[in-house]
Amino acid sequence: MNLDNRSLHLNFEITILVVDRAFASAVAAMLTRDFAKCRPVTAADYWKRGRLFRAAVRGARLLEPIL
Repeated sequence: MNLDNRSLHLNFEITILVVDRAFASAVAAMLTRDFAKCRPVTAADYWKRGRLFRAAVRGARLLEPIL
């Protein structure tokens, strides 16, 4: 859960505490697999994208308060 008003009141995010070693191990393994597929994204990567993509990103930022 993100600790901001939008997450709490608009997105209805919640937090849960699970005390189970098997579950924690499964989540840790899942995250390790996911992170292994990730790569850093730089500003240069952004500028390599097309104009339509960059315009969509700017448009999404305008809508950010209500998304």
